[in-house]
Amino acid sequence: MSRSLTASIPSPQVQVSESGRKGDKPDLGRFAVLAVQLGLLLLLFRVYALESERFLTLSCLIFGGFAVSYWLPFRFKKAFLIVLSLAGAYFLLDAKVASLLIGAGAILFAIVRSGLDFRWRVAAIIAVGTACAYGRATDRFPIPDRFWAVFGAIFMFRMIIYLYDIKRSPEPPRLDDFLGYFFLLPNYYFLLFPVIDFQTFRKSYFQRNIHPVAQQGIWWILRGTIQLLFYRLVYQLEGMVVPPRVAVSTAVVSRIILGFLLYVQISGQFHIIVGMLHLVGFDLPETNRKYLLSHSFSDLWRRINIYWKDFMVKICYLPVYFKMRRGGELRAQLAATLMVFLTTWVLHSYQFFWLQGNFRMTANDTLFWAILGVLVLGNVLIEAKRKKRLSKTGWAPRAQEAVQIIATMSVFMVLWSLWSFNTLAEWINFLKTGNL
Repeated sequence: MSRSLTASIPSPQVQVSESGRKGDKPDLGRFAVLAVQLGLLLLLFRVYALESERFLTLSCLIFGGFAVSYWLPFRFKKAFLIVLSLAGAYFLLDAKVASLLIGAGAILFAIVRSGLDFRWRVAAIIAVGTACAYGRATDRFPIPDRFWAVFGAIFMFRMIIYLYDIKRSPEPPRLDDFLGYFFLLPNYYFLLFPVIDFQTFRKSYFQRNIHPVAQQGIWWILRGTIQLLFYRLVYQLEGMVVPPRVAVSTAVVSRIILGFLLYVQISGQFHIIVGMLHLVGFDLPETNRKYLLSHSFSDLWRRINIYWKDFMVKICYLPVYFKMRRGGELRAQLAATLMVFLTTWVLHSYQFFWLQGNFRMTANDTLFWAILGVLVLGNVLIEAKRKKRLSKTGWAPRAQEAVQIIATMSVFMVLWSLWSFNTLAEWINFLKTGNL
């Protein structure tokens, strides 16, 4: 199978036995080291006023939850985390919004847990989603506007994965798994949230000793913090390179580069989110991996927003690939890749609807995903025809890779600038004048 879209899929993680988990003995010294680092992070958040006061509240809830959960017997940890997450909704959201979210979750779980045939359960959930979408679009229901964005952030993508996985599970859906998976404490604050896989989420829970997992989480929170601080710098620089302060050509090139680097805000938030989940025992993989070093568009797809790539591979690529494999390997790869980008285009508009209240299907948006999809399809063809991989030893292959990185990122940054504007006229005007 082509590596273009499927590389780096997290392999099924080995679950540690119950007795092995119970063997994770609390250690006062190691706990103190972790606690001091978390205290320093809170100080860093306060000094630099990172994000907002609600973010500081979220951090206190997560860090405090870690301090309590660490000392609890294993059998109580998950229940404590669920209670903390449900109660945390009332600290981070309006009480009415929090109550509506929990109520909506109860209705959805009642449908999932009912004895109906699976297709009827899916139909019932779609009906609930359609009613909510109507409320979001028309504002006809006496529901706070804030509810719709948070509801969408929690259920719009993870419900697809959840239904996909429970259909294939021999066990009936469990309430603790449902609550733990959907009502994730950081999701109340971060509405742009990585699409965490349900099976990976379950299997990663305390699969290793909590000390290295928590330490990894702290490092990722720190990395995310640094990226958010870097985002502030990039944002300030973007406002400085404007005509007539600099030449038009300089302004265009600089703002294309800086405009893409603003992605570090999303990358930084994703690192913080997954780092926080590490603190409560979920040994999840990283969400972005050195994407500025991508040497092809397929490689970029594998490195940037990895959770989305895995989501598309699982829900879209593999089903299409295996269905069409009899017609030829390459044909199946191309069809599956094409379906991935078509689905991604539609789902990003769907995401925009829940978060902002309207669908975003502009010409810029369509061109961005169409061109990117064609470029990845080109990489699939190249990789399929390549008989063997070139050696990376010596200066020539390294120089070639450097050129490929520069070319890939240059083209992608131009595409990103196209995607950043609402209309083609605005983007063309920016290329001519250097002004946003």
